[in-house]
Amino acid sequence: MKNPLHRPPSTGTRRSGHALIELAFSAAVMIACIAGTFQFGYTFFVYNQLVTAVANGARYAATQPFESQDAEKTNAAIRNLVVFGEPQPGEDARPIVAGFAPENVAVNWTIDRGAPSAVAISIRNFSIDAVFAKFTFDGRPGVEFPYVAETESAKK
Repeated sequence: MKNPLHRPPSTGTRRSGHALIELAFSAAVMIACIAGTFQFGYTFFVYNQLVTAVANGARYAATQPFESQDAEKTNAAIRNLVVFGEPQPGEDARPIVAGFAPENVAVNWTIDRGAPSAVAISIRNFSIDAVFAKFTFDGRPGVEFPYVAETESAKK
C-alpha cells in the first residue's frame, strides 16, 4: 500500500537550481576572502622584511666611522646592506625583496658641529606588486638611530 502523504519530487518546482546559485555566490565570496588574505599576508611579509632591513642598515650606519669626504662611499655600503644584507655584495647577490634596489634606500645624516649625531634610513619609491593591487612605500618604513661611533675629527 502506498503512503498517501508521500509525493514524488517535482521537477518543475520554484526551488530547483537554488543550490547551484548559492554555491556560485558562496564560492565568489570565499575566493575574494582568500585572495584578500593572500594579498594582505604577502604585503605584510614583504613590509616586515623591509622593516628588518632598514633597522639593520641604521644600526650598521650608526656604528661606522663617518668622514664627510667618504660620505658617498659610506652611504653606498649602507644602501647595499639594506638591499642585499651585506655592505659589499658579490656579483650574484640577490636583493632581500624582488625588485628592491639601492636607489630605493634613503640615507640622511644629522650633522651637529661638523660631526654626525644621528642617521635616518628609509625606503623611497618602492612598490610591492601584491597580485591584485600595488602598494607604494615612500618614506616608510624608516628608522633613526643616534650616531655612536667616533669620527676621526673627534679623536684629534
